[in-house]
Amino acid sequence: MSKAAMHPMPDRWWIPAGAILAGLLAFGLYVPSLSSGFVYDARAQIEGDTYIHTPGHVWNILTLRVLSEDVLDSGRPVHLLSLWGDAMVWGKSPRGYHLTSNLLHALATALLFLLLCKLGTVERDVSPRLAWCAALMGSLWFSVHPVHVEAVAEVSYREDLLATFFLLAGLYAAAMFSALRGTPRMVVAVLCVAFLLGAAGSKETGFSGPLLLACYAVLYHRQEGLRPWMPLLAAAFLVVGVFGAARVFLRPEVSEIFTVQPSYPGGSLAAAMQIQPRIWTFLWGQLAWPGGLSGDYMPSHIADISPTTGWMVLAIVVALQIALSIKSRLACLGSALFWLGLAPVSNFLPLFRPMADRFLYLPATGAACLLAAAILLAGHRRMILIPLTGLWALTVPLLAWQTCQRQRVFANELNLWVDTATKSPDSPTALINRGYAFYEVGEYGRALEDSERALAMTHGQQPEPWATLALIFETTGEPRRAEEALQNAVRLDPRYRTPMESFPPAMMDASQAAAFERIARRLRIASETDQ
Repeated sequence: MSKAAMHPMPDRWWIPAGAILAGLLAFGLYVPSLSSGFVYDARAQIEGDTYIHTPGHVWNILTLRVLSEDVLDSGRPVHLLSLWGDAMVWGKSPRGYHLTSNLLHALATALLFLLLCKLGTVERDVSPRLAWCAALMGSLWFSVHPVHVEAVAEVSYREDLLATFFLLAGLYAAAMFSALRGTPRMVVAVLCVAFLLGAAGSKETGFSGPLLLACYAVLYHRQEGLRPWMPLLAAAFLVVGVFGAARVFLRPEVSEIFTVQPSYPGGSLAAAMQIQPRIWTFLWGQLAWPGGLSGDYMPSHIADISPTTGWMVLAIVVALQIALSIKSRLACLGSALFWLGLAPVSNFLPLFRPMADRFLYLPATGAACLLAAAILLAGHRRMILIPLTGLWALTVPLLAWQTCQRQRVFANELNLWVDTATKSPDSPTALINRGYAFYEVGEYGRALEDSERALAMTHGQQPEPWATLALIFETTGEPRRAEEALQNAVRLDPRYRTPMESFPPAMMDASQAAAFERIARRLRIASETDQ
């Protein structure tokens, strides 16, 4: 009996139906976030900054002139272009931006299903029906994981969604490339390169696209010869490489937005590499079973993970991936996705945040590939397949429930920083932002308490708590104390002396700047009088 007769192909509608089902479930899970507002960086980028709301700036983005401008995410023009498009349609209404992010997550999930299904069917001794089920299980696990809420529900972190979507689209185009000839093949090749360029233009993780394409070509087409792939690979490396060089050479030398540069954990690259296995262990723990998800992770989150434990977990993870990769090309590609997605956010270069939930969005697609590969390998071993399927059936609904709960955290600024300060009580960022969030809702006593605690935590060496105190005292009718607080802020950051002139809109909205300006004007008048 032929292999086709033993494993009949499902009806053709099964595959698009599976992709639609996975995408709809991913979108439906995030419907509550459509009612959320802007939080964290999205407030500065969308509500405060005017860049994406200026129609003419689209030409700066499309021509890459933005790479030389001092703009938030100037090195991620595809991300900026998506926000600009939303701004042209929705203005400053949060619902439309959330709708776009939700659709991107749904499309990434559907693409992941299609890729898993296509690659799963060419695994050894795998029926198309089993490949379809494994693809659905892997893509659904990815779509419901609560670690992705930060990337999906915080609009300014859409860059992770875009980079992942374009990388998956590029890999799927590559999977179609070998089956085509003539003009259709050339069209797909151009699309593949364009998708990989889109990934690089979305976020730094997207620069892994050409390497992933090379991994795919070697894994799946080495036997038939790689000569047809060489022009495609060369084009991908060239186009993405030229864009990367442009990012480096056109970057503005001085920035009014990023006045403080990121630093390595531990103070040096060598120290960071000793700490990194502990960070990976923590993040992988969140991926295996999320607990205590936070908007700002601190060194205390890895304090209980010893260096020895970190290296042991790293060895175990790598060993498991190698064991699966030896038996499955899908697992090998998944391992490549996992590590190439992690590498740019693993502190080899200094980052403003050494670890964050959104860093796991792309690596999670690799984990989904490994899960699907494990299901395919267990297909003929009922003693393994049944418990594995049962564990999946138990885990996925629990993860989905956590995702629904986590979306409430990102509904508004106060929710986000109350939750973050609870999960990360030693985070100055959480205290500073929670204090300001309390100020915005009129809870001045709690705002004062948080600002004073933030001052104590930072030994009075950060201007933001002083600035919040100035606003609180000004609002509560204590102008002298407001002036004293702002003087301390000016001492640490002279831009507070002339806030409306010195701060770019991305760092301070107009109403906030106007309040500071009133206090600063009194200080300037008093200074001139004394002279």
